[in-house]
Amino acid sequence: MGFFYWFIALMGIGIFIFAVQNSTGPAVGMKFLIWRFQTSLVYSLLGSIGAGILMTLIFWIPMAIKASIRSKKLEKQIENLEKVLYGRAAPEEVQTQRAMKKAIIIPVYLRFNQPEELPHLEELRLAKRAIESLKILEDQDFTLILLVCFDLTGGGEEVSLLEMDGFVRKEVHNLWEGKTILFSSHHLKMLRRNLDQRDFRKFSSLTDLKGFSKIRNIGLLLAQALSMDVAIFIDNDEVLEAPRYLKVACEYLNQRWNGKVVAGKGGFYVNPDETILLPPRRLWWDLLWDKTKWMNRVWERILSSKDRLVFSPILLGGNLVLHCDLFRSIPFDPYIPRGEDTDYLINASQFGLSLLFDRELQIKHLHPERSETFFQEELRGDIERFLYEREKVKGGLCVDLDPYPGYFLRWTLYPRAILTSLFLSLDYLARREWKRAKECLTHMSLLFQVRNGGSLNYLKFRTDWERVMEEVQGNWMVEILKSCWV
Repeated sequence: MGFFYWFIALMGIGIFIFAVQNSTGPAVGMKFLIWRFQTSLVYSLLGSIGAGILMTLIFWIPMAIKASIRSKKLEKQIENLEKVLYGRAAPEEVQTQRAMKKAIIIPVYLRFNQPEELPHLEELRLAKRAIESLKILEDQDFTLILLVCFDLTGGGEEVSLLEMDGFVRKEVHNLWEGKTILFSSHHLKMLRRNLDQRDFRKFSSLTDLKGFSKIRNIGLLLAQALSMDVAIFIDNDEVLEAPRYLKVACEYLNQRWNGKVVAGKGGFYVNPDETILLPPRRLWWDLLWDKTKWMNRVWERILSSKDRLVFSPILLGGNLVLHCDLFRSIPFDPYIPRGEDTDYLINASQFGLSLLFDRELQIKHLHPERSETFFQEELRGDIERFLYEREKVKGGLCVDLDPYPGYFLRWTLYPRAILTSLFLSLDYLARREWKRAKECLTHMSLLFQVRNGGSLNYLKFRTDWERVMEEVQGNWMVEILKSCWV
């Protein structure tokens, strides 16, 4: 379309130049039926062009109007047929379907050296705060699924898993009276063993509570086993402050919006000061990376929209709503180190499924203070993630990822990653932290690793996922679930 406009502009300029240069030319005689007159050659040519354009418009405009009316009729017919085939109601219609079965899923990652440290962990305190905040919800008809990873670095895990599971289970029981599933590292072994017995060994090796994607996939497996219609992810460093949160989360889900079926939704994180935009990090070594700036550009664009549901190139895993029609066929990618939420959006779009951003879906984000280790690990994870994503989308994209994460999927990722790793290393050297400085330099080696089969590996995993999603509603999963109820 842009080329057409440029062509028209250049043609107009050419006509103007022609008219000026030939305006003083000799007059020519013109005849039309009984009329005879003399005029400039320029006027005669311009008049002919204008008459041709006028005739074209006279014939084209009625055809365009008819085509537009026919297109609208076809769209209405398609919408009516989809309602008949799939039972999808339009957003403005009153829902008469049964109430959706909802699951709120909270991943809890507990890392410590010895079992006696468990009661005092900050992560456990945050998880209890998140669970406590659920009491504000007007709609209490949901199942809480807690995914608890015990990352015991000091040894003795084999003996202590059952005991640690029992401790956390007791803490939750004293805090929350609603329907609750607690799936911990203790149950993970049972799940893997059953998957192996059903010849899903490759899939079983990618089933874990460690890793952002993997722990979320287990949440979806449990939601499927419980026949849930909706899976809602929140993180343990968040709290709910809106009594209508569940109602907002389920609105428009699996319904049509601007011609697309809403298979899932994402929402905002609200900062402790009630703002949406991320505060600038003001780290000198982050000058060329500055991920926060590009994420804020996405938030600004969404906030300026007049629509409630808008397309966004990123989603936030701690405020994510997925319909069962979506998560039955689309898993999180277990091969990506971080950014699994936005990657999920990309994966779904590649299969024609739409996830939109709901401006009214908001949750308070109260993360603990970021440590130096966090920034270092985040940078490394982001470099790995963007490199993996670049390889994965080589075959083309069905969504526009600009400004973020598209900004980091270009060739400029390489010099930016090298310079940012170098700057962070220099920052550590200035503070005489030699070990961390050396570790930052190793980030650059990630750029030269061979990466093959990113999308192919995911497609293979997805094929197994669809088969496993059918299997988890069998009797063997029922036995595991019995031991998970709190």
